Amino acid sequence: MTTVTSSSRNTASALGWMALLSLSACAPQTQTVPEVDLPAPTKDVWQAAAEGDTTELAANRRAGVDLDGLMPGAAQVTPLTVAVVTGQWGSVKWLLANGAGANATNRDGGTVLGTAAFLGRAEMAKMLIDAGADTSIRNDAGQSALDIARLDWATTEYIATMLKLPVERAEVEAGRAKIIAMLGGTPIDGWGALAGVIVNDDAGALKQLLGKGADPNARDPRNGTTALILAAFLGRVDIAKILLVAGADMNAKNNDGATALSVAELDRATTGYFASMFGIPIPDPDAVEKGKGEIARMLRSKL
Repeated sequence: MTTVTSSSRNTASALGWMALLSLSACAPQTQTVPEVDLPAPTKDVWQAAAEGDTTELAANRRAGVDLDGLMPGAAQVTPLTVAVVTGQWGSVKWLLANGAGANATNRDGGTVLGTAAFLGRAEMAKMLIDAGADTSIRNDAGQSALDIARLDWATTEYIATMLKLPVERAEVEAGRAKIIAMLGGTPIDGWGALAGVIVNDDAGALKQLLGKGADPNARDPRNGTTALILAAFLGRVDIAKILLVAGADMNAKNNDGATALSVAELDRATTGYFASMFGIPIPDPDAVEKGKGEIARMLRSKL
């Protein structure tokens, strides 16, 4: 069970704008037409942004609507934020090209870049940064876009569930890793995405991460442990096989000189000791021991 801390609640409050996600249910293809003899708008600017309807966005601008205005009601977010939440590239491009502010803030003091960071929308984040988004702006909870991109998955999932937002872990974390790199952060979060799926023994999520560009030789920046070393330590046979096929270096060493083979050969007591020291749960020691033995044999056969 996830423990919801005051930090999690603050984050949820700071991202409360995402209650607008009901708008994402209707998202037809972006419609772009010349701004000639435009009629009066029939949709408000936030609905138009959510639907990718640049015809209606243009009509709203012609009618004098503030393109950085906050949506009435509980959400109180800008049209640009709505466009990023609903994944409407056409709306994002149109709004930025027609005067919407990349640094306009929502009710919570956050910017659209923070929205992109939460959702792991790396391409949109790059577009915003190229348009002049200030990466140092912090929301009312004191979080920058980089801080939001570093949110752990438990907190992310808590917020997303509370807001009824479907999120796919591998996709979000792969995107966040790219955003962190754009923002000049260390790659610990990219490592965290791989480490998370290895600890959870989620081979499907690992394949997705690798398919989206994750490095099979990524290391924990704190101790140099590679993804394969961690998989070998935990006896994750399928994970180890996937990493090896993806090009993981079986001879890579961590900062203490350990390799995947040497950790696979650790006895049960030593494995349990190190797992407890690093807070890694091992609910089935027998399965871990069996997996470690299989990985050790597999690695020896490749020497």
